[in-house]
Amino acid sequence: MNKRIVMDRGGVVKLAESMNCTREMVSKALNFKKDTALARKIRHVAKSQYGGMEIGK
Repeated sequence: MNKRIVMDRGGVVKLAESMNCTREMVSKALNFKKDTALARKIRHVAKSQYGGMEIGK
């Protein structure tokens, strides 16, 4: 199983709006397909403010 961060779908939309990016970018960041500064920030905010849970290895 791949490493990823799971959160509610509504949370993804709110996170995208708050980070001023697209839902696609949030999805790629949460699935560890991107490793940019923005992606790392999205992952941090998802876990700390939106209740995201990291699963996988």
